[in-house]
Amino acid sequence: MVDYAIRLQKEAWWRGPNLVVAAYANDVVGYIPSVRVLREGGYEGGEAYYGSIWPVPFAEDVESIVVNAARNVVKKVRQQ
Repeated sequence: MVDYAIRLQKEAWWRGPNLVVAAYANDVVGYIPSVRVLREGGYEGGEAYYGSIWPVPFAEDVESIVVNAARNVVKKVRQQ
């Protein structure tokens, strides 16, 4: 989901020139949609979860959960 890369690059806490969003890491199949894509529906926005490990469609707070997790990872890495 390109929405995550675009949003993270615009976030004030991100102070790096390069950002790479890795998809399909750790052998997990399925999309984690942004709110925009979730609301649009279609395959990436909701139907893709049928073939994934997720038991139900994502809630609209999924994007904020992903962004907060990214923020926490960056914070931990910078402390090392």
